Amino acid sequence: MKLTRSTLEYWALVAEIVGGLAVVVSVIYLAVQIRDNTRVLRSQAHYNALSLAQRPREMVIENEGLSKILSVCFSTPDKLTEEEWIRCSDYLLMQFNAWEYLYYQNRDGSIPKELWVGADASFKRLIATKNGYHRFWAEWDIAFDEPFRSYVKREFAKKPVPTQQ
Repeated sequence: MKLTRSTLEYWALVAEIVGGLAVVVSVIYLAVQIRDNTRVLRSQAHYNALSLAQRPREMVIENEGLSKILSVCFSTPDKLTEEEWIRCSDYLLMQFNAWEYLYYQNRDGSIPKELWVGADASFKRLIATKNGYHRFWAEWDIAFDEPFRSYVKREFAKKPVPTQQ
């Protein structure tokens, strides 16, 4: 077979078309891989959020003494001893850390919106009904940075301190 200029041009064109198709297939493959990876990361963020939010509740179930302290903390936090207030504060810090994590994961779109809506409503209800949260926030708000701090501060401003139970 004699190689002519037109034959070489023909094979060069075929090679360009095959190369172009290979690039398109590679881009499609990468898009699928990125989408799948995003799903896995979102699932992991969901799990992390649930774990953080659930852990304080598990502690209450497992520890009767903590449960009794929190009962007083939520209704009349000023009646706690200093040691009891420390335990209550540490518990509430865990809860606020979970709320903060959920807040930022929601902002990033890393967790399902439904998870954020339910968790956020739950935390807002606690602020509205439990005195200990008000005392905690007055002492610990400095532990949180913007914009989460302002978000929570606005929620506290909407809810006066609940009456002592």
